[in-house]
Amino acid sequence: MIEKRIEKEIEVLKRLGMRWAVLTSLYRVVSQKRSDLPSSVLKELKTARSMIESGFYRVCDVNCALGKIESTLFQRLASSSKGFESSDHWSNLLVKAMRGQLKPEEIRGMPFIKPLIQNCELLKYTCGTHID
Repeated sequence: MIEKRIEKEIEVLKRLGMRWAVLTSLYRVVSQKRSDLPSSVLKELKTARSMIESGFYRVCDVNCALGKIESTLFQRLASSSKGFESSDHWSNLLVKAMRGQLKPEEIRGMPFIKPLIQNCELLKYTCGTHID
């Protein structure tokens, strides 16, 4: 019984890790084009990563932290037309991340994802694929 619960929690943490990766990639895209992005977003991303990797936080706490980041990024994305991919594109990636349905080619296609995977053990494990 306990093993099943732990397996389920690990699966949810892997999905949250992929959500974090999508949001971090989106942050990099938005921060390159928007100077009004709060500096706190980067700190919040680092905190969320630590929460996910530690495994000591409740899923709802991690989800809440990521939701706050997502809200800020999508507000900036929606209020700008400076060559961003559509918010629908990013929303689709986030939905797939939380469903565990991101395909390796979609992961490889996200901006700035290679350095994230190389520097994050969680993503190496979660992606289940080697990204060159």
